[in-house]
Amino acid sequence: MDFIKLFEPITINKTLVKNRIVMPAMGLFMTDDYSFNERYRSFYRERGRGGVGLMVVGPLAVDRVGSAPFMPGLFEDGFVEPLRAFVDEMHQTTDATIGTQLFHMGRYAYSAFSGMTSIGPSAIPSRLTKETPRAMTKDDIETIKDAFASAARRAKEAGFDYIEIIACTGYLISQFLSPITNRRTDEYGGPIENRMRFGIEVIQAVRKTVGPDVAVGIRIAGHDFMDGGHTNKESAAFAAAAQKAGVDAVNVTGGWHETNVPQLTTNVPPGVFVYLARGIKQQVTVPVFASNRLGDPILAEKVLRAGSADMICWARPLIADPSLPDKVRQRRFDEIVSCISCNQGCFDSIFYGRAVHCVLNPSVGREDEARITRAEKKKKVLVAGGGPGGMEFALTAAARGHDVTLYEKDEDLGGQINLAKVPPGKHELQKIIDSMKNRMEHNGVRIKAGAALSEKTVREEKPDYLVVATGARPIDIRVPGIDKPHVVSAWDVLSDRIADIGKRVVIVGGSATGCETAHYLTSMGVPDPEAFTFLMYHNAEDPLYAMELLHKPGREVVVIDMVDRMADNVSKTARWSLMKSLKVMGVKLMPGTKLLEITDDAVVVETGKGKETIPADTVIIAVGARSVNELAASAQKDGVSVITIGDAKAPRKITDAVREGFEEALTI
Repeated sequence: MDFIKLFEPITINKTLVKNRIVMPAMGLFMTDDYSFNERYRSFYRERGRGGVGLMVVGPLAVDRVGSAPFMPGLFEDGFVEPLRAFVDEMHQTTDATIGTQLFHMGRYAYSAFSGMTSIGPSAIPSRLTKETPRAMTKDDIETIKDAFASAARRAKEAGFDYIEIIACTGYLISQFLSPITNRRTDEYGGPIENRMRFGIEVIQAVRKTVGPDVAVGIRIAGHDFMDGGHTNKESAAFAAAAQKAGVDAVNVTGGWHETNVPQLTTNVPPGVFVYLARGIKQQVTVPVFASNRLGDPILAEKVLRAGSADMICWARPLIADPSLPDKVRQRRFDEIVSCISCNQGCFDSIFYGRAVHCVLNPSVGREDEARITRAEKKKKVLVAGGGPGGMEFALTAAARGHDVTLYEKDEDLGGQINLAKVPPGKHELQKIIDSMKNRMEHNGVRIKAGAALSEKTVREEKPDYLVVATGARPIDIRVPGIDKPHVVSAWDVLSDRIADIGKRVVIVGGSATGCETAHYLTSMGVPDPEAFTFLMYHNAEDPLYAMELLHKPGREVVVIDMVDRMADNVSKTARWSLMKSLKVMGVKLMPGTKLLEITDDAVVVETGKGKETIPADTVIIAVGARSVNELAASAQKDGVSVITIGDAKAPRKITDAVREGFEEALTI
């Protein structure tokens, strides 16, 4: 496909943007004192040079009560100069349009960070912070409007081309808009016209401050996805009112942080929320941005061609690959680092209070210190293992000019990714394998799949370095009955090596592997999304009956574990969605349960209430993994320099394997 619309210029107010790609504002947690420091500058510098059309720096806090020290501030004049210097630099070194977002958290702010009780339209407790905000007085409302206006003045003084007001995701203006959090009885509460008043007055104050020629936008939720909250209809009404109040663009995202509708995880179909932008676009005449799961350039082009939106937001895709726009424009597809929507390094990090990083881009947040440079001397490197750690080492070492050969005993590269991608909604993990394989080939790595690296080959090849990335294998447990024929490994189930699985299944192990296996088993036999869509599109089945089919797996699945919390090693932003799916599919979770024995048709367990027998036609073992690294010891005896990485070093997450592969490759 030719990317015609994606790289077509667009004008917002009087500001010309070179293409339709937006990097929206996103929390990065790269400061602890409100400063826009060198770490931020390096992060944005890298992406500004990568071909993005509009780069929205921030969010920037408009005051202290609605923020925290881990985000840059714009509530004092002293913050202007560092930002001005950066914006000037970007204007001189790139042709990107540089914007910023003005931010207030409202009741989502933590008093522990600000030192003040959070504020909101009403004293409705926050499910995120577990704190109750103070209901804003009329004086508070005037103060916050002034804070937005003053921050906008400073943004203009800093030279930003575009100034965006946040009114989405459950933050302050969202809280005024929603009847869930706005119980006021004055002119700022009640009917939607009143609930919109605060947001409209903020827009008017900003517009009055910056004048008619500065491009001003607003980021809104296209649908709150909260019971009793705004649907796309109410959001469109607010967008139309916002345009009348002075905004030049509407940036449409999805629901609140509190929603139980997945927004950004791998199980969210790409482009599923485009209809939100389309609904807004039907009510406004200014440019509309579409967001969420649009990182596929072909999909982005199609959305623009369909007229559903005027610009496309790439947030996490540009974390993963800062040069994604240029690579697409230049058709360098084999060099793209694809975002897999895992959220482990971005959203999970934010929710744990840590700086953003990326599973597939280990240089995020340290762009200057972790650059790939040519090695002084070319070395011969053999890599044993084609999982994510081994592949990352191979492609990084080859990019530095080393002679690299990678051996993988299986026919397919990927290691445990080939297991992780099997459960519903996880197929995009294949992008890890495809991207790394393409980049290895681009950098000249010789790939020998279906060939395990042997001690003999190591001796014959005499490498300067042997990299052992041979992964892990399932742990064997000792319990009576473990050798019975109906007892199988979760790895074998996910690898489709087991053809016959009974109707009554007990999974031993409640970690990510066990719970994902349960999800996989219960998804068998029910209509997949495409089949369900077909039935609904053609009115072939009663909707209620079709919904029942989705939630009737025909299998009884029980997951047992001695731990108190199931799936505890699943990322924070993905765990709740997995738990929801297991509940919907009728999976029974039994934490605090010890396996005592496996019989021919049951398992015997011990719970807090004593012994219990659970019927089981099939027992699946998912109790963890142990490292496979025998090759390292034998090579070291022969005097070879050995580097052990990933699960071969210690079973952990993909993030750890990739980061180790990257960092170790920089040392040779």
